[in-house]
Amino acid sequence: MTAASASSVDSSAIKQALAVEDYDTVIAEVHSAMTTDPMAAMSDPVINDWLGRRYRNIFIEEALADETAVKNSEAPFPLNKIDKREDRERVAKRMLKGMSKEEIDTIMPLAQIGPIENVTFVFAPGLLTGLLPDLAFQSIWPGIEERFGIRVIASDSHPMRPPSKNVEDLVNAIEQGIGHAPTAEAELITAEDNPVAPNDVILMGYSKGTPDILQLLNDRPDLAPRIRAVMGWAGAAGGSYLADDIFEQLSEMPMFNNVKDLTKNDVTRQVFRLAPVTELKTINRRIDEFDVLGAVESLTTGFRDQFLVDNADAINELGVPQFCFTGATSLLDVPYFQRQGTIKLNTYDQDNDMQLTQAQQMAFPSPSTTRLAMFNANHWDMSYDAFPWQRTMGSMHLKHKFARRAAISAIILFMAEIGLID
Repeated sequence: MTAASASSVDSSAIKQALAVEDYDTVIAEVHSAMTTDPMAAMSDPVINDWLGRRYRNIFIEEALADETAVKNSEAPFPLNKIDKREDRERVAKRMLKGMSKEEIDTIMPLAQIGPIENVTFVFAPGLLTGLLPDLAFQSIWPGIEERFGIRVIASDSHPMRPPSKNVEDLVNAIEQGIGHAPTAEAELITAEDNPVAPNDVILMGYSKGTPDILQLLNDRPDLAPRIRAVMGWAGAAGGSYLADDIFEQLSEMPMFNNVKDLTKNDVTRQVFRLAPVTELKTINRRIDEFDVLGAVESLTTGFRDQFLVDNADAINELGVPQFCFTGATSLLDVPYFQRQGTIKLNTYDQDNDMQLTQAQQMAFPSPSTTRLAMFNANHWDMSYDAFPWQRTMGSMHLKHKFARRAAISAIILFMAEIGLID
């Protein structure tokens, strides 16, 4: 990876190919531009727009090939009996937001990629990881490895400490291969297991995992040559208005930081505002590393704004391409215990994901960051399997029917097509 370039890209050939729907030429030209100078390519509005269109097209094709995704895209009974739409439109409208009918109907070549040998997919989970019913994408990773042959490592990120500390967990994944294995049991691979260190990596951060990754770029610029790209997945790059309120409440309490303090009524109440289904009784490791106040503070809007002011230029100089995926939901599609927060966010942005606004999910350092998709899913739906009934608190909105497998598969196909995975 080279440092950020001020050079421009001649996208005239791409424009001409788009005008006649010669998508094979567009794909080839964009691949050439991205492998030559990805930062310059993404700064070109024609290429930037194409990248989003191409990813969404691949995603639709992947979802159409997934029987479960197609089934979950059907209109609810009894409307499904009179729904005359084709599967393509149903899937696009159920899983994505903001797509025109023209874009939905556009047929492009299927993505074709070769064996993946040189890049590892490193996933940075969010706040409270390990304290919810399962790990993000836990059921998805095994199939991704099997289908594409790409190695996947989920960072053993601490569930509740600031990004400045969680950088250590990401470094362990990148430099040593330490983290959760892509198996149904998500076994933790430690240094004692003698894991093989990755070569180059693609980094994807969910929720607080995105600030963790941005902190890594700032603190360890020496790793940039090995980082092909970073992606925010409902990433809290710009913080959260909900975190602002929770941090204010926590700041007024007596000092606390250890696990015992988490069980105090006032502290527990604030933690449960983030996720009432959190199981605090499962905390049994890395206990002395908990920093509740620091973790929540790192997600406040003021903290994230200042981080960008202080570090955006240095991060962009690294020349690492930045992408994001955002979620958007409605009050009718969130668990009842998340409605109060969603109502608050609605005053800022009707297209929030029940924890973050669109702007907060897109607040990356680079002005040419490409949003590849706005998914029709809430913050948990985008990443988690259905919560077991005994952990739903009676909500019917924790079945999490978003097409996660199709979304991740489309990422691999897309990144390989544009030359960032090989």
